[in-house]
Amino acid sequence: MTTTEFIIDAITVLGTAAFALAAVLAALEKRVDIFSVTVLGVITAVGGGTIRDCILDVPVFWSEDISYITIACAASLLGFFFIRFIQLRKINTLYLYIDALAIAMFAIQGTDKAWALGFGLPVAPVILGIITAVGGGVVRDTLLQRPSLLLTKELYAIPVALGCLLYTAFLMFFEQYTQFGALISAGLVVYLRHLSIQKHIVVPSWAMINHRA
Repeated sequence: MTTTEFIIDAITVLGTAAFALAAVLAALEKRVDIFSVTVLGVITAVGGGTIRDCILDVPVFWSEDISYITIACAASLLGFFFIRFIQLRKINTLYLYIDALAIAMFAIQGTDKAWALGFGLPVAPVILGIITAVGGGVVRDTLLQRPSLLLTKELYAIPVALGCLLYTAFLMFFEQYTQFGALISAGLVVYLRHLSIQKHIVVPSWAMINHRA
């Protein structure tokens, strides 16, 4: 295994766990049991990729590598029993950055998979990249009957969309530099999420349908 493959695998594991932990944190406002938390964790972790693969009409990724489900279950259970620890400020900030890495990588991964299959070029890969990154969270929020991050002023889906667009541009015009493009695109997503986490930068009021929100 090369260093690059190891880093990608490590981010995949951490990202899957971060998505599952997001479900635990989201479920705090609801009175849910340990089984429900685990189900929500799995849905959040693999939901986006599952929707993507169903649209692409290919085998669902976790059916070929069950470790994604295992990681999601383990992270959900750990989150359930150590929720007070996760809520500590420094730990929560670390989680947010791991989540940023996860959505960046999964967005690029989803875009690349759709592009490699020649599916709806050039628009569909961007859409499927976004779905891969945020789809699981949307399904989770729907089940919990809570507002999705897509409906708030937080910079979450917009960084993902910009990253997918940039990576698609590399695939279209600079195919020989796609690895570099993937790094730059993922870096853009993480940087914009950093601005949201540390600087509390949000979507400007003029870009929202309700300027008074």
